[in-house]
Amino acid sequence: MVHATPVLVSDQSLESDHLESERVKLLNSIYKLSEDASQPEKQEEIKSLRSDYNQIISRQVMVNRGPWTDPLSILPLEIWVHIIEEILDNRWGSSYRVIANMVLVGQKWKEAIVNTPQFWTVITIDPNFQESDLLERVAASLHLSKDHPLTLLLDFPIDRASYDACQTLISPHSSRIRRIHFRNPSKPIKGSKHLDPSVYQVLSDFLPLPNLQEIQFGNFCLASEEQWDIVELMPQLKFVEGDGMPLSVLRRISLVHLESLKTYGSVDKLFTVIANLPQIKELEMAESSYTNWAVDDSCEVPAGDSVTPEQPLSLETMTWHRYNGSRLKDLIHWSPCLKSMTLLVSWKFLVSVLEEMANLPFLSYLAVYVQRKASEDKFSPAAVTQSPSLRELHFEVGYFGSDNDSKERRELNKNLSNFIDAWLPTFARLEKAFICLGNEWPLPLALLPNLRRVKVLSLTLSTLNILGEFPKLPFDALEDLKLHIPASCYVDFLSFLQCPNLLLLTVQTSTSPYSEKVSIHLDPKQFPRLSGLHWNTKQLAWTISSHRMLKLIVFGRGGSQAASNFCTHLILRPLDFPSLEQVEFYEFPEWDLITLMLERRNFLLEPSISRIRTVVLPTTLGFILKTPLTSLLGGQFSNRLSNHDLSIAGIAEVYFDKSLSGCHWCCLSMQACSSYTYPAYYAPSMQAHWSNHQAEPITVTPDPPLADSTLNWLEQRQERYSQWKQNADAATTWTRGSVCESHQLSSLFVFSSFSTANPSTYRSVAVETLKPVFD
Repeated sequence: MVHATPVLVSDQSLESDHLESERVKLLNSIYKLSEDASQPEKQEEIKSLRSDYNQIISRQVMVNRGPWTDPLSILPLEIWVHIIEEILDNRWGSSYRVIANMVLVGQKWKEAIVNTPQFWTVITIDPNFQESDLLERVAASLHLSKDHPLTLLLDFPIDRASYDACQTLISPHSSRIRRIHFRNPSKPIKGSKHLDPSVYQVLSDFLPLPNLQEIQFGNFCLASEEQWDIVELMPQLKFVEGDGMPLSVLRRISLVHLESLKTYGSVDKLFTVIANLPQIKELEMAESSYTNWAVDDSCEVPAGDSVTPEQPLSLETMTWHRYNGSRLKDLIHWSPCLKSMTLLVSWKFLVSVLEEMANLPFLSYLAVYVQRKASEDKFSPAAVTQSPSLRELHFEVGYFGSDNDSKERRELNKNLSNFIDAWLPTFARLEKAFICLGNEWPLPLALLPNLRRVKVLSLTLSTLNILGEFPKLPFDALEDLKLHIPASCYVDFLSFLQCPNLLLLTVQTSTSPYSEKVSIHLDPKQFPRLSGLHWNTKQLAWTISSHRMLKLIVFGRGGSQAASNFCTHLILRPLDFPSLEQVEFYEFPEWDLITLMLERRNFLLEPSISRIRTVVLPTTLGFILKTPLTSLLGGQFSNRLSNHDLSIAGIAEVYFDKSLSGCHWCCLSMQACSSYTYPAYYAPSMQAHWSNHQAEPITVTPDPPLADSTLNWLEQRQERYSQWKQNADAATTWTRGSVCESHQLSSLFVFSSFSTANPSTYRSVAVETLKPVFD
């Protein structure tokens, strides 16, 4: 006998269903009235219905989200602390301001923050930190961090008065300093009274540093070998990044805790000091340096005899940037624990490296950059052994020589073919492969079929003229594919691929930007699980068809034309790409198209179609754009400018008016600034990317039906491009400044229903979905 089990439905679920029913009814009513909204009373009724609709959406958000809960009340303190630490941005010294604002949340937060020392351990001395409370900030951090380790962030050049005062406060706590980072200033420097950027002077001011573990020099360095003796007063030093340490210093000073070393000496000289580095894990051997002690000859090597270490080294990571080195093979032989190796070598020394691969049982990462230095530089595969543990390979081949020497080119091609033929068994075991062949190197046919196990594949090829012989290439394991190949090869190359599990596709071309465009089609049947698409080219035209699993699309540099076409497609067919949640623009989009796209996509009757919730832009926006954009992403109607005012035709009326101030970026993002216009001593920035756009004719039938006024607006795109180009071509005697201080050009800005104008480092829903690809 089968007993029925009652299904209990919560009040929250019932309310959610009721609100969805009300939303659909209101939206139907709005659509019906909008069919003939010429009468003023109907316009008022539509306005009232939209207001009711927005209230329904707000209630849906509250019901689905539930009541606000203070994370500090429900999470263990240790987890809450980790969450807050993720929010803090210590890169440019903003952590103090952020944490100080969090104190204002409430008394409970204030007590938790004040009593958590790790929130106060980063101290920044910045040339722009000239506020009257600077010393109070430093003093508060020193006090509230208690006995926890400190990190000093020092931007050069430094305001002399600020530095001297802060140094006096910090010096008594020098035993707590664990990390010192020297950086370029994060913002333009104001004023002229600066301290000379002497790294040595700053380090000396804070001596002794008995517990210092890490120094990051950034773009700065110690001026002489003698100054390096200062590390003797840093006995716990583990990491030195950004500047190379002379081996002669290590011969005089024993840094038993040093784990990371960059130097310019030879292998023989390295072996003479290696006994003083028992904990060394990372080694970088560079070709030369801009400092005058780069050629380190002060370490004596026994005449006529090669030095060898007394026991195997503990190296796990090695970077070699020397092209040659008679004892590179010995260094690898004495480093059996290597897990990661990066090499800049010739073909001849690559053979030496590969001969030792069988002795590296833990090697999982290998990056090889080959440059041919002489005609006798040849790859002989006779002694090559395989690497059974290797899972990730970066392989790049450069070329020094005459492009017209066909005999030499045949020799070069033979080197590449010999290498690939000799290493085919290793290629077959790879999980990640990054291959870059420049200067007309052909891609050997034997390679691709042996990469069937790869999950991540990147191909950067300047030529690909052998595709006609390719069979179908089944890449059943492939999840992430990055293509940087000639535009003319894309159609054939994509037709050969079978990638049933591909999640992320990056499209880029190695063709001249003035070459003829090529149309490509990404078949949904060929890529049924495609979840992310990065479009970084202007030489390809995308014949758009819907991909049901696509959640993220990124239009990178050169992708503005494709972005405009994509927005137009979603205006016409908003039911396509039903899973799409995030769209990213690395160049300015057309504001009228993105607004119309969101109005069509985010107000559908079908609940199975995902709303576009996040848009990423290359700049922050003026409120006249930001307010309606945020509302539309949240699924709410909003008052906005007309299509004309949002379009490039409307922007042109302001942009090309010489009497109006504003920099290039502010004008295009509808912000205001006081930047002046300038005589055109150089090519004007106002050409922008719209000058070269060509609108494609509308060939698809709108579904659902589209208002005639909107359809006519889309059909007039080419007229607006032509108008912009005419204005830009006429502006030959003056130009606008490129950018003012309002913009952070190194950041993207995320706009969604939850946050606006947040400089990203961000993790979107779509990227989290694709996270296994990047791990």
